[in-house]
Amino acid sequence: MTRVNINRDSVRTAVLFALLLLPVLAALVLAADLAGAPLKKAAYLGMVTACLLLPAAVLKARTYFIAEGILNFLLFPIDVASLWLNGQSASMPFLEVICHTNAKEASELLVSMWPAGIAVVALWAVYFALAFRVENRYIFSPRLRIVIAASVPAALACGLVIAGVFQQRRHSERSFGDNMQTAAQLVGIKFYKIYPYNLYIHSVHIMQKQHRLRKLTEATEDFSFGIRRREDKTNPFYVLVIGEASRYDHWGLNGYGRNTTPCLSGCSNLIMYEHVYAPANRTDAVIPLLLTRATIQDPSAAYSEKSLPEAFKEAGFRTGYISKQTLSDFTERISTACDYHCFYGKGLDADNNYDAEMLEQLESSAQDTMQFYVLHSLGSHFRYEQRYPADFGRFGPVLGRTAAYSLLTEANKDKLINAYDNTILYTDFFLHSVIEYLAASGRPAVLLYVSDHGESFWDDSRKLCFHSSYYLSEAEFHVPLLVWYSDAYLSLHPEKAEALRENRSAFVSSDVVFNSLLDIAGIDEACDPTRSIASPHLLEADTLRMQTGTGKVESRVRSELNQGGQKKGKVSCLGGISGRKTGAKE
Repeated sequence: MTRVNINRDSVRTAVLFALLLLPVLAALVLAADLAGAPLKKAAYLGMVTACLLLPAAVLKARTYFIAEGILNFLLFPIDVASLWLNGQSASMPFLEVICHTNAKEASELLVSMWPAGIAVVALWAVYFALAFRVENRYIFSPRLRIVIAASVPAALACGLVIAGVFQQRRHSERSFGDNMQTAAQLVGIKFYKIYPYNLYIHSVHIMQKQHRLRKLTEATEDFSFGIRRREDKTNPFYVLVIGEASRYDHWGLNGYGRNTTPCLSGCSNLIMYEHVYAPANRTDAVIPLLLTRATIQDPSAAYSEKSLPEAFKEAGFRTGYISKQTLSDFTERISTACDYHCFYGKGLDADNNYDAEMLEQLESSAQDTMQFYVLHSLGSHFRYEQRYPADFGRFGPVLGRTAAYSLLTEANKDKLINAYDNTILYTDFFLHSVIEYLAASGRPAVLLYVSDHGESFWDDSRKLCFHSSYYLSEAEFHVPLLVWYSDAYLSLHPEKAEALRENRSAFVSSDVVFNSLLDIAGIDEACDPTRSIASPHLLEADTLRMQTGTGKVESRVRSELNQGGQKKGKVSCLGGISGRKTGAKE
């Protein structure tokens, strides 16, 4: 019988490599965007393995494994936990939740997961025991080290070229240099999902964000609206729901050919506004204009003054901010200034990440006092199929829950619109659920919903898709804005309710939200009634100014906004689709 002589050091090396690959193997099994995609899995495994082996080409074994243990293996529970909970590698929101978790919450979580904690500590002990015992020699032969050192950068360069060619085919009107720059960004973004680079990249971004946040807080901490503190024994409850990428003409309430709003259609005391236009077609540009006195012509007030929740807080209201969106510097400053804030550690690509979860937080955190809450939803953000549970998939077929941005093509228009309309259907359910909760409280209550911007679906000859287009488009700027008020509010403020109804056809920018909610709540000190839909003194806009994806602000007069058709044989300034029913057949 022949005895096999096993090199113990080779066994140690193999075990150490296997342990380093644990989060990679977890991603292959648990990552939602890799599910059912063997080619994607192979590419992911190859890219991660190549990046893992690259340092081994220049470092000796013991140095390499100790360094990887400290910089890589000690952090693997974070990535595996995110994959287990969210179906994706650790994202910036997930790390921010960890950073904001207090000691009590952390200890409770660790106690509840003590078996997993023991297993992790045992794996750490095994890893470092083996790492310190491995021989400090090069792992690979000189020739193989040269191959690894050369092939990994070559593979990345090849990926960059392929991405550049793909971008040039999709955007032939742009220069090759611009397309290559976009390609480099796309290749770089891949590292946002590759462990452990995702942890380091997001950690750097979080530190930079915290620095900017401190600066923003310092700039506004001495600001006051001059609002007197008040008490209202009726304990009114005001809620602002900010939607995402929802276009006006895909709501059943607005005459769309599909009944995408069956729940809201039966609501009493609900008003849908007909001519509300977003001041920009990008979320980051719009949100500050909804929540402060800033305008698209003068955005500086968003960073020199306090916000809408802070105005309510100054008036004596308890405030809350619940967000499904990734927090920007601006929204994080506002949310942390509230009495209650909650945001979710799931990225946009995470599965089972639905807006209705915010209602649970609202119900559990609300108190019997004067309150103002902001709910910032995911709404109709692409990927559309991941914005609603399967029960809301009424319109089909769709592309699938892991649809890639590369599938945003006109050939897939019908499927994309089917999924998009399902997101509106789910938004209808979510808003109706919040309204039911407020109505059941018996309190004077008002809900105002507005979408940040709309979405294009190849609606005219310009073939615009998605949002942030470089041109003004009715689909991207004409947004749904609705107000619901309770019977208790109506009995206390019939004049406000009447003004809300009278202004339903007014031409306004959605930046009326700030003044409108203060007016609804009777906080007159910081309110401009000429910019409030709850005021008989509202001034309609003869000209609206809107910022396109280029950052350029363009003006449009009311007649152009309302023409809804073609002008002198050309496509109208806003795409010429106003009032037109679009979408795939059910």
